[in-house]
Amino acid sequence: MAETKLPPHPQLPLPPAEKLNPHFILGEIRDYIRDFADLFPFVDLDILFDQTTAVRRKNVDAEVQIRQFLNAFKKTDTFKDAFKQLDSDIQHKVSAFGDGHSAASVTKKSGFSLPASPATQHHFRLLDLFDSLFHHHDEHKGEQPHETAKDTRKPPVIYEDQDQKQVMKGYSDVEFENWGESVKNTPKYTFVPTKTLGLQNLVKYAKANNFRVRCAGYRHSWSDTFSADNEILVSLLSLKEVQTIPNPLAIEATHEDHGNELMSIDILPKPSFSTSGKDCLRVGAAVTNEAFRRWAIKNKKTALPMDVILVEVTVGGVNGPICHGAGRSHKTINDQVVAIEYVDANGVLQTITDQKQLKAAAGCFGLLGIVTHITFELEPMTYAVLKPKKPPISLAIPPLDMKDVPLALYKNWTEKDIAAAKADFENRATNDYYSEWFWYTYQSTAWVNSWNTVEDPSGAKDFPDEAGVFLQWLQTWIGGWISQTYFFQHIPGHWQAQFLAILGMAVLPPTVFDSKDIEIKTYLPDGLHFFRGIQNTRVRDMEFEIPLPPSPSDPTKPDLSIVQRAWWDVIQLVYREAKDGRSPMRLTMELRIMGGSDMLMAPQHGNDLGTASIEVLTMPNAVPEQWEAFKQEVADIWMGYEVNGARLNARPHWAKEWMSLKKDGEPIQEWFKKEAYRDQIPAFKAQLGEIGKAQGWSLGELQKRFSNGLWDDIVYS
Repeated sequence: MAETKLPPHPQLPLPPAEKLNPHFILGEIRDYIRDFADLFPFVDLDILFDQTTAVRRKNVDAEVQIRQFLNAFKKTDTFKDAFKQLDSDIQHKVSAFGDGHSAASVTKKSGFSLPASPATQHHFRLLDLFDSLFHHHDEHKGEQPHETAKDTRKPPVIYEDQDQKQVMKGYSDVEFENWGESVKNTPKYTFVPTKTLGLQNLVKYAKANNFRVRCAGYRHSWSDTFSADNEILVSLLSLKEVQTIPNPLAIEATHEDHGNELMSIDILPKPSFSTSGKDCLRVGAAVTNEAFRRWAIKNKKTALPMDVILVEVTVGGVNGPICHGAGRSHKTINDQVVAIEYVDANGVLQTITDQKQLKAAAGCFGLLGIVTHITFELEPMTYAVLKPKKPPISLAIPPLDMKDVPLALYKNWTEKDIAAAKADFENRATNDYYSEWFWYTYQSTAWVNSWNTVEDPSGAKDFPDEAGVFLQWLQTWIGGWISQTYFFQHIPGHWQAQFLAILGMAVLPPTVFDSKDIEIKTYLPDGLHFFRGIQNTRVRDMEFEIPLPPSPSDPTKPDLSIVQRAWWDVIQLVYREAKDGRSPMRLTMELRIMGGSDMLMAPQHGNDLGTASIEVLTMPNAVPEQWEAFKQEVADIWMGYEVNGARLNARPHWAKEWMSLKKDGEPIQEWFKKEAYRDQIPAFKAQLGEIGKAQGWSLGELQKRFSNGLWDDIVYS
């Protein structure tokens, strides 16, 4: 029976929302999963039956759970297609693990290095395919590629060197799609530069021919911040670079084999523009977080104090939309910037080190020009002491009132229990170096990842180790294709959520049920990038930055009740949706506490007491109209909070999903201009204007060269 020929699937009774917790859902799966046998003969439902039974009894560990998912679906076409895309070494490791070998044993001989995500490899293989077809065509014609720009199928010749011998790799009319599949267009030309001079020549060509230029790295933004039809896209990466394991020494600017100026790292000992007299790090915009992480651990001297979790992202990609880490003492990553080097609208290489100007230039969405290098102020290497735990949901972030807890998650905790949990939460949120909370949909436990650092390196180890990285990669690789299986698309949404929770919580330490009080000491960059491979699983993601208001009893301290409210408002909404049989949020809610920001266009700007950075995620196969409605309702809740009659200025993360949202019946962009960024947008434009006066360009020239439709509307209208 072909996997594509499906009989009608069983109609299950609508589950009561007041019972939707792991115990009930796992029991329901056990009761009904074998009814799907005729529908999905390629899925081993007996394995899934055994898995749900074991999880319900809490007697399995991470390797067992992941292996069960692997073996349950290995006969499906979806698995086979995904498996074919792996290189032979990883195929061997996956097969050996599926056959019962431990993660430690399959990685012992040859180790394990994180490969590029399937979505990334697919995108850059398309560029490579166009390149090979183009070269094949020219060979038959007896011509050289890029010989002339008169043939509009060919990109213009852009030289990257003074001697005009090195031509920048370029492509014509190659379709672009971002990682989140929310943006699709066809730039006229796509270029992959390796030299600053090449970028200067490219901008001069764009100016002479009236093209706009925008950049992309791994394409992880959901909002439409990229290039557009018939314009120029600069890709900071090529297939070769995304498939090459970063050499932590080769990216140093002084390395003899260093060939890509945009992938360089250079230590600047106490430069004059350092705000605190510290060493700084000049980093090429195309350097990846994974390369940066490897470099920092290899050198063991310095590190960025905060970063995003993701390693499959470029430094330029983190800087552009103003990204952040966690910890109330930490502002955005952009706030660590002390110098920006960029190619301006005239094709001139410029540098900005003035602190006032950097408030616009260091967080400008690519509107200033093409950023080539970013200089960060560093901190000495410290060591993260991780103490992750999986407490009951009501004790992770306690509700303001136990009546806020849905009946499915309710436990009769004492007032003493709740008071102790509240004190613990407030201490972590207020004081810890890094503070983060996860809740997987319908789960009765949360994951708390809150920790501090020490200067003593003794006992520090790589985290995750190679076996752990393999498990994390395998878990997210499975998550990337499992939602595409016919089985997953036909089971109820709350079943999907439960299977994803099993898969997700499996690799988050402690990884064995009922393990408690574990401690992991690792290098700070490993603590920040604790979860590798998350880029393998495509998701839908909306994030807001909610200001922490002052405490009524002490205005110098934050009132964290707004965080409790934002957290539990979403959980309550999830269960209200469930009453009508809807499960729009099928993955997780994540909360990070962080500081404010001096960047003029940061959504954390003005949050002097800190920010609750909170996001909701689901899978791409979630019913689109359900997700859109849920997303809007969550946004309405978070944007509607008031303190003492004044509305808190909660704003979405620029890189996440927000473009379809409305505020007071209008597109949210109108609210940005009228209220949310009413003072910041004019200040941002004025600061760019001041930079232009000093460096020889105008705002009009910036808009013509580096904007797109989105930024025309928000910044220039």
